[in-house]
Amino acid sequence: MARKQADPTARRAREAARRAAAAQRIGPQPLRTPRPRQPKFLFDLKPPGAFYTDWDFPVGTDTGVMGRVIDDFGADSVEAATMRILLHFRRIYGPNIPLGAIGQLELLLDETDLLTRLSPAEGVTADDARKSVHSLHAHGLILIADDGSLWRTIPPGTPNSAPGGRWSFVEQQVQAPAERTDATV
Repeated sequence: MARKQADPTARRAREAARRAAAAQRIGPQPLRTPRPRQPKFLFDLKPPGAFYTDWDFPVGTDTGVMGRVIDDFGADSVEAATMRILLHFRRIYGPNIPLGAIGQLELLLDETDLLTRLSPAEGVTADDARKSVHSLHAHGLILIADDGSLWRTIPPGTPNSAPGGRWSFVEQQVQAPAERTDATV
């Protein structure tokens, strides 16, 4: 039996010739359509901390949920207003809404200078800045720490995340107000 040649250059050339001959016989391979990346919701990223233990998930479509609340409590009730707010946040955060974190984030937006720092005189309204902050939070780029402060973060599974697939808390953005920072309230 003849011995195979050990020269890697010759082996690569033979393999390339074999692939070219196979491609002529079979024809070109169809182009693959790239699959769109599925966005990860904040709930799927499993953020750490006491503010991310209480999640709400309204079941059903927005109109169906709102219709049931209006039938049970009336259109002008406090329950209907609360459900409108939850459905608004569901459009931002996905099906699972972090109630404690959103409450603390709203407190920080209302009682600190974060909105004024984010909306300079260049045409950015306070509502647009608020939506942007919630969008960053929904993607895990900012989180509420256990002390109630707001931190810029790097989610797990990204190139710059902490070793072992953990969250990286990079920089504190806003100190929590002295009052009302307990996550269990």
